[in-house]
Order: sequence, then C-alpha cells, then structure tokens
Amino acid sequence: MKKIKRSLKRRLGLPSGRPPFTGKHYRRGRTLLLDTVDIFNAAGIPYTLDAGTLLGIVRDGDLIPWDNDIDLMLPASAVPQLRRVYRQIFLRGWKVSRTYRMTFASDAWRVGDPRVVKLRSWNPWLFGPGSTLLDITIIHPHQGAYWWEMAKQVCRADAGYFEQESWLQWGGRRIRVPHDYEAYLGELYGDWRTPDAKFHHDQFGTIVR
Repeated sequence: MKKIKRSLKRRLGLPSGRPPFTGKHYRRGRTLLLDTVDIFNAAGIPYTLDAGTLLGIVRDGDLIPWDNDIDLMLPASAVPQLRRVYRQIFLRGWKVSRTYRMTFASDAWRVGDPRVVKLRSWNPWLFGPGSTLLDITIIHPHQGAYWWEMAKQVCRADAGYFEQESWLQWGGRRIRVPHDYEAYLGELYGDWRTPDAKFHHDQFGTIVR
C-alpha cells in the first residue's frame, strides 16, 4: 500500500516523503514536540528525548533543519500511562497511530511486544505532503540495560541513561533527556559536536546486531 501511495504521489507531482524541519514544517514539528512534552510532564510519563531531536536541542539549541521527525523513548512499563493520555493528544489536534509491534524475539522482548507508537498531524488530503511525525520508541529492560529495535536492528544502552532523571530547558519547558546526555550522544554519533547532514541511523553506535 505504501508503494502504491508513493507511486501515485509521484504521478500527481506531490511530495512522496516527509519534508525537513524548515518553515511551516519546523513550526509544526516544534508544536508537536512541545504539546507532547506538556502532556507527558503533567502525567509523569518517563519519556526521554532521543536521536536527532536530542542532538539538535543539545548541540544547536533547536531542531535540526534537515531532520524530519521527532524522536522520544519510553520504557515498556510506561506504555499503560501513555495510553491514558491518548485523548489529551487528540484534543491538542494530533492523532495516535496504531502501536507497531516486535516481529522477532530477543532476550529483552517477545514477538508482539510494543516497538514504537507514532503521533502524527492530521492530513485531510490522501496524497498531500508528508505528515508531521513523532516516534515514541519503546525500550525494554534486560541485564542492566535498555534494548530496542530500529529498522530490524537490535540496539542497547545502559539503563542509567533512562532511569536517572536529567532535564534541559527548551521552548519554555523542562524537557527530559538521558542522564549524562553528552555521553549518550557520544555513543550514538561519535563526534556529535560536528554537524553531519549525511549521517544515517544505521551508523548509530548503540546498534549491537
């Protein structure tokens, strides 16, 4: 179905992917992140910023202009809390996609366990521009670490990054980030202080197999 939609978009001369965070797409991405932070902070949901969103806010003080989605992480134990705020997310003008589930097992999770939940903008046009997207990656505890799946790859980071609270100020909010977030960014990106628009998530240092 996705391939059919992309083909039809190309024939109609419409964008086939999500646009980067510039102009109105930046404003929408920023609003989606701040709305989510407001809801999660009020509900005590133990999210953390991740990947490009964390990198941009720590290094540049803003979303990365060539990025095109928002990245959060959430422990599997907090998924019931997340489900209880779906209505609040809807009332802010966003929609919650279905829960994407694990298709293979590991020592940290079973087939069918939650993998990612996506928050999106509403799009009235079937073949309109790519939606504003926020990915909530579900992380699973095992042997002093948290584990997650990304594009069929297994990733791992020490539990301390997620179990100890650290916060940054951004957009007039307190936003939760991994503890010792600079060390975490070093695990993800290596030299994270040098911008690299060609960096691909397949290069993350947290990938173990």
